[in-house]
Amino acid sequence: MKPDYMKLTFPIILVLGLLSGLTPLAIDAYLPSIPTISKSLNTDIGLVQMTLSMYLLVFALLQIVFGPISDAIGRRKVIVGGLTVFALGSFLCAITQSYEMLLVGRAIQAFGGAAVAVCVPALVKDGMSINQFAKAMSMVMLVMALAPLAAPIIGGAILTILNWHYIFVFLGILAILAMILFLRTIPETLPADKRTPFSLLNAIRNYIMLLKNRAVMGYVVASAFYFAGMMSFITGSSFVYIEVYGVDPAKFGFLVGLNVISMMLASTINGRYVEKLGTEVLSKYAIFIPLFASLLMITLTFFNHPPLWLIIVSSMLFMGPMGILGSGFMAGALKNAGNHNGSVTALAGTSRFAMGALGGVVVSVLHNGTFVPMLGTIATCGIVAFICFKLTVRYSESLSEQ
Repeated sequence: MKPDYMKLTFPIILVLGLLSGLTPLAIDAYLPSIPTISKSLNTDIGLVQMTLSMYLLVFALLQIVFGPISDAIGRRKVIVGGLTVFALGSFLCAITQSYEMLLVGRAIQAFGGAAVAVCVPALVKDGMSINQFAKAMSMVMLVMALAPLAAPIIGGAILTILNWHYIFVFLGILAILAMILFLRTIPETLPADKRTPFSLLNAIRNYIMLLKNRAVMGYVVASAFYFAGMMSFITGSSFVYIEVYGVDPAKFGFLVGLNVISMMLASTINGRYVEKLGTEVLSKYAIFIPLFASLLMITLTFFNHPPLWLIIVSSMLFMGPMGILGSGFMAGALKNAGNHNGSVTALAGTSRFAMGALGGVVVSVLHNGTFVPMLGTIATCGIVAFICFKLTVRYSESLSEQ
């Protein structure tokens, strides 16, 4: 690996953040245009919303495939290929005149997005210590956190000035720009002598080995439940804030943005102290914050109409520590994974999005016209994540003492 990469320069962090932010941008940038797309394609709005589910489904499942591939052929080839496919899918969406073609274009986008997403944590980990990895990922997440804030604004502006087709043109151009910057900035991080020859049988064996590794899977499961809590908020928050508490839709984005700001604050703290204290220490303390938020949410469910500010604060306390725990969970899993960084990040990514989708489904199924299903689901996920994390830390420490 080139020594420049190890310095975590601003251009490198910026490019990694851009790569990680492609999927949040692909999800959020076109949300303001869903009603317009429905009218434009003469399609039910529910079907247009299904294009989001299509993206998430393909994105989750294909990470399992691209992880071992990146372990076999290197990170650069997979990322460049993924960005190319993402751009092609974006441009297909831009020229579509039918719902079916839009659905196919979104699936192609997700195909490319999965290849990129699974490689970013792996290439960051290649050649780095656990604490260096945690610091780098906290910086990447700080940049990436800007995407959910900026995406709806960008999408809305493009929709106002031009039309919805140009939102996908923007995404395609952004993927090409990301590819150029990536090729100019970041070298291959996986040397040939550390690659694992790819075969379907080897990939299955690697995943079976990882699934049997309690030290790896404990962190993966904790991360998945924590992410499910976050997705439960995303699924239910618009109803709770706007319908239950009468928040002006124009202000809803700002209130949700408070969670992103809290994540950015946590990422800043993580980046400043992780090399001094260690990601294990920071994660051990940070995990108590979403636990407290979960207990607060459970308490709120016993009230008929608790103050909105308490729900807002509890959601910030739950989601903010992702800026520390996101890299902490992944660092813990990678620490025990040997040379299978790509496979671990793929397994973690698929688990997160699968559990995230499940969390959203639970909130929808339990919908009863109140805030209780959202808060109850988030709290349950937070408590399970805390228990999994604590048990895994205890198990890992017992291994190190042997």
